[in-house]
Amino acid sequence: MKENTAPAGSRKRRLLIVSTTFPRFERDSGPAPFVFELARNLLNYFQITVLAPHYKGAAEHEVWQGMEIFRFKYLPERWEILSDGQGLQNHLRSGWLARLAALPFILCELVAGFSLLRRRRFDAINSHWLVPSGLIFTILAGFFKSRHIITVHAADYFLLSRMPRGKALIIFMAKRAKAMIPVNQTMAQGIKKLWSRAAVPVMPMGFEPEQFRNINEMVLAKARKELPAGKRLILFVGKLTEKKGIGGLLEAVKILEGEIKDFQLLIIGRGSMRPDLERLASALGVAHKVKFLGPVPHQQIPAYYQLADVIAVPSLPDRHGESEGMPVVVLEGLASGKPVVGTSFCSVPEDLKPGGFFEVSEPTPEALAKELKKILDGHFRAEFSRVNHYSWQEVAKFYAEVISG
Repeated sequence: MKENTAPAGSRKRRLLIVSTTFPRFERDSGPAPFVFELARNLLNYFQITVLAPHYKGAAEHEVWQGMEIFRFKYLPERWEILSDGQGLQNHLRSGWLARLAALPFILCELVAGFSLLRRRRFDAINSHWLVPSGLIFTILAGFFKSRHIITVHAADYFLLSRMPRGKALIIFMAKRAKAMIPVNQTMAQGIKKLWSRAAVPVMPMGFEPEQFRNINEMVLAKARKELPAGKRLILFVGKLTEKKGIGGLLEAVKILEGEIKDFQLLIIGRGSMRPDLERLASALGVAHKVKFLGPVPHQQIPAYYQLADVIAVPSLPDRHGESEGMPVVVLEGLASGKPVVGTSFCSVPEDLKPGGFFEVSEPTPEALAKELKKILDGHFRAEFSRVNHYSWQEVAKFYAEVISG
C-alpha cells in the first residue's frame, strides 16, 4: 500500500521533483538555486516532494517552506563530492575520484527513486537533466506508470549529443516522456530532429524580478564599500568554467583599457578555472582592472547588479562543444534595469533583444569590447519590462500547465 501524504481534505496533486543539484541548506551559496525556486513556486499548484543527493552536513530528510526533501546517500560523507554544486560533468572531468563516485551515485539514485515511488503515490515526476536523473526516472516512471516531464538544461543535452549511442538515449526518453522542457529553442529543435513527435515546449529557468528591484539599503551600502569608487563597473556572475567565456572577457578588458578610463571588471563566482583566470589577467597586464569577489550569497547579488553599469555574459562553447542553456544572469541583469552584453551562445529568447540584451556580432574579444564600450558610453535603448514574462510565477504557471495538460 502506497502512502498518501496529503493533508486531510487536500486536493493538490503530488509532484516529485528530482535533481542532482539542489541547495544543501537554507541560504546555501553553492548549488544554483533554480530547481529550489521552481519547486517553491510550484507549491501553488502541487504538493511537492524533492529527491536530491546528500552532501556532508545536510539533512537526509527535512521540510522546507512546505516541500518535503529526501537526500540519498551514495558514499561516506567525506567522499560525497559530486553534490557540491559544481556540476557532475565538471567533477567527472577533474579526476579519477569523481569518476569512481559516479557509479554509486547513479545506483543509489536509482534505489532511492524506486523506494520512494514504491512507498508514495505521485501524480507526476519532473526530473532535471537528461542524465542521470532523466534516464533513471524514465525507467522508473515506466515501471510505476507515472507521468514524467524532463527539464533539459544544456550540459546533459550536449553530453548525450556527442556520446556514442547518446542520441539513441535522447530518443528513448523523448518517446516515453509526457514532455521535455528545454531551456532554449536550439535544444528543442535538436530533440525534434531526433524524434519528430516529441513534445518540447521551451521555457528557461525563471527568477524573482522584485529581488532585483527592491534592494535592502544596508546590503547595498555594504556592497558599495567593497567596490572601487568613481569607476564604471562591468559585472560577470557565474561559475568560473570554460563555457562562460571569461578568458575572452579578460581580453576585451585589455582592449577597453586603451579606450576607456576609470572602469573595473567584477567577477562573482567560483570554479576550478579561477587560478588560470587570475594568471591570464596578470599576463594580459589587466590584473588591476579585475576584481575576483568569489562566491557571493544569492541574496546579496542583487546589490551588485544595482551598482554595475553593464552585465557581461560572454558565453562560448567549451572544448567539448557544450554551450549554455540560457543564463539566468541575463534575466537578473535586465530586471535590475541594466543592459546585458552577451553572445549568441547565450540562447536568449528573441523578445528580450529589444528588452536590454545586446548580442555581439561575433563572439570575439574585439566585438565584445566594442559593444561594452558603446553601453558604457550610454548609447543604448531598452524596454526592460519585457523580462517580467520570465518571472518564477510565470514559469511555474507554464510548468503546471504542461504537467497537468
